[in-house]
Amino acid sequence: MPEDRVTTLTSELRAYAEEAGGDVTQEFGPAERLAEQLCAREAAGPSAGSGGPQGESWPGEAAEQWVWTADAFQDRPLLERFGGEGWEVERLDALGRFVCRRDLEHPMRWEYRRETAGFAERAARTEELAPEGWEPCGVWGPLAYFKRPAAALDGPAARIAAPPPPPRKRTWIGPWVYVWIAVSLLAATAAIVWGVSAADFSESGTVPGLLVGAAAGGAAAWLALRSVLRRGAPGGE
Repeated sequence: MPEDRVTTLTSELRAYAEEAGGDVTQEFGPAERLAEQLCAREAAGPSAGSGGPQGESWPGEAAEQWVWTADAFQDRPLLERFGGEGWEVERLDALGRFVCRRDLEHPMRWEYRRETAGFAERAARTEELAPEGWEPCGVWGPLAYFKRPAAALDGPAARIAAPPPPPRKRTWIGPWVYVWIAVSLLAATAAIVWGVSAADFSESGTVPGLLVGAAAGGAAAWLALRSVLRRGAPGGE
């Protein structure tokens, strides 16, 4: 087994044992036997399935995935709800959706927070939150999302005995978003109509200026509409 892979597996197993509050040997058995099983699993490759030899399972390996999206007014309470159900946000995809996973064997609660920060401020904010156990899990425009396992504060009490099934609903976009887009389109259209009616076409710069303004307004409205529609697209990765 490659040395870097050995280091990674050792760190993962040690972290899991620490979260469980037990000794590594108690959690995974004798080191020699564990090493043999890990080597056999690595040699078998990804096609060997999610279990180890003799059908044994490994911590954090068997997981389910779920993808959902929400507007900025609903994302925080929903993150709190789904984090309490054991869903860990791995990232935000290109459509701005939350890509989540949940450990099937050892589900645990997760906590989330959202920060508004530009690109230059994001690194500093990440460094400030790190001592409290927060780590970045996604960015959407100026919104930066952070997560931490509830076990960091609650220990084994953060485990979930019987997590509920994944929600059937995947999209939480409020009507106000579509109203805002409609108002923006109407405002852009009204500005163009007013500009055309008040323009002095005898000046050479008038027509190009109107065209540029119309294009900019239309592009902004279209980008806003596309952003919301893409965030509300069904399905997942």
